[in-house]
Amino acid sequence: MNQVILLSILLFPAIISLIGYLVGKKSEKIRDILHIGLTGITFLIVTFLYKEVVKEPITVFIPDIMGTGLSLKLDVFRYIFLWISCLIWFLTTIYSTQYLIRHKNRNRYYAFFMLTLFSTIGIFLSENILNLFTFFEIMSFTSYMLIIHDEDQYTLQAGKVYIGMAIGGGMVLLMGLFLLYEYTGVLYISQLGEAMRDIGNIKYMISTLIFIGFGVKATVFPFHVWVPKVYPAAPTPASAILSGVLLKTGIFGIFIINYYLMEGDMNFSIFILILGLINMFVGGFFALFQRNIKRILAYSGMSQAGYILVGIGLIGILREHGSVAIYATLFHIVNHAIFKVLLFMGAGIIYMILHELSINEIKGFGKHKYILKGLFFLGFLAIIGFPGSNGYISKTLLHIALAEAHHLYHNIGWTVAEVIFTISSVFTVAYMLKIFVTVFIENNEKYKGQWRSFIKKRALFPMLILSILIIYIGINPQNMMNIIGYATDELGEGHFSIQHFYTWSHMKSSLINIVLGIILYLLTKKYLTKEIEGKIVYMNPTLNWLSIEKNIYKPTLRWIFISSSYVFHVIDQSALNLVYYMGGKIKRLSGIELSKGNKNISIDIPTKTVSQVVSHMYEGMNSLMYALFIVAVILAILLMVLVF
Repeated sequence: MNQVILLSILLFPAIISLIGYLVGKKSEKIRDILHIGLTGITFLIVTFLYKEVVKEPITVFIPDIMGTGLSLKLDVFRYIFLWISCLIWFLTTIYSTQYLIRHKNRNRYYAFFMLTLFSTIGIFLSENILNLFTFFEIMSFTSYMLIIHDEDQYTLQAGKVYIGMAIGGGMVLLMGLFLLYEYTGVLYISQLGEAMRDIGNIKYMISTLIFIGFGVKATVFPFHVWVPKVYPAAPTPASAILSGVLLKTGIFGIFIINYYLMEGDMNFSIFILILGLINMFVGGFFALFQRNIKRILAYSGMSQAGYILVGIGLIGILREHGSVAIYATLFHIVNHAIFKVLLFMGAGIIYMILHELSINEIKGFGKHKYILKGLFFLGFLAIIGFPGSNGYISKTLLHIALAEAHHLYHNIGWTVAEVIFTISSVFTVAYMLKIFVTVFIENNEKYKGQWRSFIKKRALFPMLILSILIIYIGINPQNMMNIIGYATDELGEGHFSIQHFYTWSHMKSSLINIVLGIILYLLTKKYLTKEIEGKIVYMNPTLNWLSIEKNIYKPTLRWIFISSSYVFHVIDQSALNLVYYMGGKIKRLSGIELSKGNKNISIDIPTKTVSQVVSHMYEGMNSLMYALFIVAVILAILLMVLVF
């Protein structure tokens, strides 16, 4: 029975996407009710499955699907990802019915919205890594349709960036899976660790390729460049699931790599930890300078992904003490989904009314919108880790794990890591204050009034639920700790217990970060604002800074293409000269002339040389694929070094 239920959870969204599309042609109201009902029922079923999952994992195998069979598994570890995804999807579906009222192509949107849920559930349930890859690629294409929903020039360009990065990352991931199967002959995730032990250093190459594929979706530096373009372009409900859920699919894959494939290998764990610290810092730093709320939240998502990556890295580094890092990582995955979706929904309500999200244009809009202000404020408290919020709990656990590593290894690198952790937390306070003070505190007579007629209850209800969860988890974290405890049992790790989260030593760290963040906000406000025509407006100096995409990726790939073009040109001409030379020899030996005009023997000389073809490829190439191309070249060289 449980197997049937598990399969139903996967297939219902795909079935309803088709039914909903057909129903929506006749009645949009019935379609909306159908989608809300299905996502709500799915969430309830997943919730009730908890009692069964903690007893033993639920598994399903169907042969002759995807070549190797469809293998699904739901254990407590996967359950955490599945539960938060289904909750977010249910609330976002309700929110979408209000947000999309004045948007075109609503029927198409809901169809791909449900297909994206189908593929996301498939990712989290897959026990076969080839199944996981298949669902991962389906998700890339279905979510692309959500991003380009408005079909204007900006969204289409952002969609091109997204799908280019997704396809490029997918190809690198597939290369890693080919090598994985070639060397191990194993596809089941739970068996990969044992199979990888005896294949030598090639395991680093395989894991790095797979990491890149998942890292694109997880916004890992330097593959994050699609994020600030895509999040503002997508409708707010799509932006919310991109950050709250789809980012977690990449995180899920990275967790699988480090924990199952590499079994917490120290070198690979340090690699993930360093990238996590970079993500934390770079994302928070660039968020400080943005003026569009969704772009600020986009860079914020990159920074918060860094916290999670740090936790994943610490799992392997702490070894037998790694349970605290597992608690911290899984806890922050849940918490980030809750408060980030809440913040995106708040931004979406403002956009529904004003069709604008630049803080220079919407300054003071929320001063008298007390309900919206209160809900957004709770999201603000959660993301900065204020005591009493859910964000405080997971960030405290992450800091405990980092301090434990510092205690175990005693070197300056861990001091640097703690400093970066603190600075990143300070950045979070500063950029969130920038939004909250500008939009909800500063006065603007233009926006005085409640504007209640524009804000419907079905848009506020999901925000209210998320706000309640922020407070509930913040003051009662033990329930979540117990659930994660079952996951650590299945992962073969010990339990971690903490008597009190609200000790002075823990709260002091959070409060110091908040005070420093307030100071940084005041300093950056002085530096980033300028008076223009009697108005104080924010400036964004990063627009003129060095761009990884424009100043590094493009010139580097241009040089590679030009060099390759020259080499191909030489090969091209050499091949033709060889043909003409051999033609002359044949003529002298046999009297047969080898030429283009000979009716008996002809050679079709191509109208384009190889160099011209390469040049054409360059012109049509998505610029944001450069990072993947360059890394692939470097990894290919590394592979040859490792093999030979």
